[in-house]
Amino acid sequence: MTLNQDIIKEMLSEEMTPGQWYEVKQLIKLFETKYSNFTSWDKEALPSEPHRPRWHRLVTNAVRMSPGRDDYDDNSWVSLRTRKPSRNYQYSISPKDPIEEAILRHMREDDGSGHVYLVTNPAWPDWVKIGMSADIQARIDAYQTYSPAKDYIIADSVAVDDRRFSENLAHRRASDIARNSSGEWFELDLNSAIDILHSLH
Repeated sequence: MTLNQDIIKEMLSEEMTPGQWYEVKQLIKLFETKYSNFTSWDKEALPSEPHRPRWHRLVTNAVRMSPGRDDYDDNSWVSLRTRKPSRNYQYSISPKDPIEEAILRHMREDDGSGHVYLVTNPAWPDWVKIGMSADIQARIDAYQTYSPAKDYIIADSVAVDDRRFSENLAHRRASDIARNSSGEWFELDLNSAIDILHSLH
């Protein structure tokens, strides 16, 4: 069976370390070490790229399915986060969020909608967290439960039809202008973060 983008997406989703950022060349190397069923078609060079096999281009195209790539409209790889801290895009698999998983277990059904929100904390005055939840009130309550000082503040939130897509898009836009980032936390001013949130509509 010849390779396609869905096979690549499925394998890389399993093999990428959640939270670690990869450039495309690193994902190509990772895929090469884990996949052993290349066909002669996969290994053929494309006329436009005679220096590399066809499957390299398939990996490059697969990561464009990230919602964070707003220059493409597939957006089907919802767990793939995207940022562009320099000239090259980087990609990461979102780690599972145990709090959100617990919220979802208590819901009768999940149509993918919810909220994307901004959290601040006076302990880190120049940082903003961009998150998403199927139940914004339950999420706010969870923040305060795990903070003895009860000092997390939901600075803003927007209702969205597809919370995973919208969160990934917000992360991508925040990473483009943030001075620094760590997971879902971004070092940028709150007004810029609010603008990003409201651009999701």
